[in-house]
Amino acid sequence: MANFRTHIGVAGIASLAAANAATTAGMATTPEAVILCSLGMIGGMFPDIDSDHSVAAHWLFRLLTLATTLMVVITLQGTMPLWSLLAWAAATAVLMRYVVLTLFTRITVHRGLFHSLPAVLLTGLITVALGQKLLAWSLPFCWLAGGFISGGYLLHLLLDELFSVNLANSELKQSFGTALTLFSPAAWRSYLLLYTAVAAGFWLLPMPEQLQSAILHPAHGAMIHLSALLAAL
Repeated sequence: MANFRTHIGVAGIASLAAANAATTAGMATTPEAVILCSLGMIGGMFPDIDSDHSVAAHWLFRLLTLATTLMVVITLQGTMPLWSLLAWAAATAVLMRYVVLTLFTRITVHRGLFHSLPAVLLTGLITVALGQKLLAWSLPFCWLAGGFISGGYLLHLLLDELFSVNLANSELKQSFGTALTLFSPAAWRSYLLLYTAVAAGFWLLPMPEQLQSAILHPAHGAMIHLSALLAAL
């Protein structure tokens, strides 16, 4: 598989190019483009969160701990004294670091559910939901943000598959096919829950009209995106 530097470098270049195209096409402002680029890079690291000793896993859990703590502070702000708010924030950070992380490392297996295509979609949908409910982003930007983090996620999986091919000896390594998994009979219950969550996300989350049109009429949607891309170039 590709190493951390390769993943973060490729995700960074691709996210920067995509964010620039989104800004040129009028889909995002410059500050929003910075957010999109950051999300693309986070998505490029996310699949390795189930690797206990990877650099990406440590960085991602630090980000998740920070994000969860901030969510608690934002939610409880104005409802209690400052010392109580700080106590809740500290308790959340400790819980994430010493309980959630420990349980997560015990129940997850590297190249398991996180290295699958439904996980790509679910991560994007969770980003859409968080952007809408907690960060008060506009609906189009929420879906754009979800697309960026899913795009970085997918790019990570593609790189893993690419590095599973030994081009020098024209042969496939043992890890080939484990990064772009659609389903695994050995973990069918987990995949059933994963697909159910994805379906629920698409059903429950509101979509911008352009996205609905692209899903209902794929050919028309593809022409719209192609026109926007050509205009950005």
